[in-house]
Amino acid sequence: MKYVVTNLQMKKAEEECDRSFLSYSRLMKNAGTAAADHILGFCDNRTKAVILCGSGNNGGDGFVIAKILRENNIPTEIILANGEPKTDTARGYFDNSALDWTNDKDRCKEALSEANLAADCVFGTGFHGKLPEKIAEIMKSANQIPLKFAVDVPSGVDSDTGEFDENCFKPTHTLVLAAMKKGLISPNCVDVLGKVELLDIGIPDECYKEYEAFFKTVGEDVLPERLPSANKGSFGRLLNIAGSLYYCGAAAMSTKAALRMGTGLCTLAAPISVVKILASSIYETTYLPLCEDENGFIAENCAEKIAEILPRMNAVSIGCGLGNNEQTRALTEFVIKNAYCPIIIDADGINSISANIDILKARTGDTVITPHPLEFSRISGLSVNEIQRDRISAAREFSEKYGVAVLLKGAYTVVANGKEVWVNSSGNAALAKGGSGDVLTGIIASMMAQGVPAKSAAVEGAYIHGKTADELVKTMPKRRVLASDIIENL
Repeated sequence: MKYVVTNLQMKKAEEECDRSFLSYSRLMKNAGTAAADHILGFCDNRTKAVILCGSGNNGGDGFVIAKILRENNIPTEIILANGEPKTDTARGYFDNSALDWTNDKDRCKEALSEANLAADCVFGTGFHGKLPEKIAEIMKSANQIPLKFAVDVPSGVDSDTGEFDENCFKPTHTLVLAAMKKGLISPNCVDVLGKVELLDIGIPDECYKEYEAFFKTVGEDVLPERLPSANKGSFGRLLNIAGSLYYCGAAAMSTKAALRMGTGLCTLAAPISVVKILASSIYETTYLPLCEDENGFIAENCAEKIAEILPRMNAVSIGCGLGNNEQTRALTEFVIKNAYCPIIIDADGINSISANIDILKARTGDTVITPHPLEFSRISGLSVNEIQRDRISAAREFSEKYGVAVLLKGAYTVVANGKEVWVNSSGNAALAKGGSGDVLTGIIASMMAQGVPAKSAAVEGAYIHGKTADELVKTMPKRRVLASDIIENL
């Protein structure tokens, strides 16, 4: 299991590991070895490396890295940014050949100018506030190097809050050790981390007595097996209430994603104008045409038609492209009160009930809501800044209060189901495009219709959604990826 931790929680886990499993010295060797093995994958016969080491245990990791790189014939210089190590564990790996920035500044600058690979082991989790002037000068030179690895946390980034000094180390790769640090999933700093990798250094799960959340790093196959005797009814009936004349695409993408994810039967309930547009291109769904107003949004009397088929459904999704208006509010509240199957509420479904959010307490079945930060602000009463400052706590507290699973979108999507919280590791900026959220809703709704519990559907659905984007960007630029590409490649 992987975890998201604060600095104090990480320290306690290391202490427990030292008492019961592995010594601090062994953990340092494991950390340096894991980081070095990763770095070696980027080295060739032209590589010249420089390792920036601090005076604490993160510096000790750097000494181990330097030793392994040299053993693999990589020319490597060590620069002491804050003098010789001050901890017993780091002193055990100290290399006397290291250059001291204070005493050998010119040689250090020369080493930095000649290097094409740098590893930052100056502060790790020990940084708070502002970088000292000397360290800022070192980082300014190091940031000119093309290939850069931060070991655990980039120096100048607060790993509890995500706040960072403008002169911080700006890596191409951040190699996080043992557990994800809470500040690193903050929107404050995700843009300065480069590609993030989580490295195992041997701390057993038993050592994590306290943690903020689970860190979702691999997918699980939670969908039902498709036995030879199965029929379309074996894989659930989904009712997708979505779309309006202005937002036909939302209805199309959420429906197609649900079908591609394996729903046996899907019914799209949408305004008549939307049905007329989509029926000639989406053949695999059935349609429930709803009366509409003069602007192409659902009309006031739609609940009666929904009520007729609601008892036969295994899951309901509502909100994608419906429009934020009184009709959407009334229908969303009707579904909340009358659907005894699991439901997922997205987009305008969320916006429409923001003034009456206590309606969620009327639910008797599983419920997933999928807000982005602004939508979550409307229903939680928190400002976007407050939400983004601590996404884990914001999602957990809302989930506990209203008894729903909260999927808070964004980089490192957070899924909270009561006290349990998961942080998703998959996904990239290719998903920063209209329609991605509709696809995610379709994925999760489909999984719930097939019998996957709401919590698992949200966690695994978010991972699959992001992982599909991760695979796509291996063959095309992020800017080219469309929401429909995600559907086709699920």
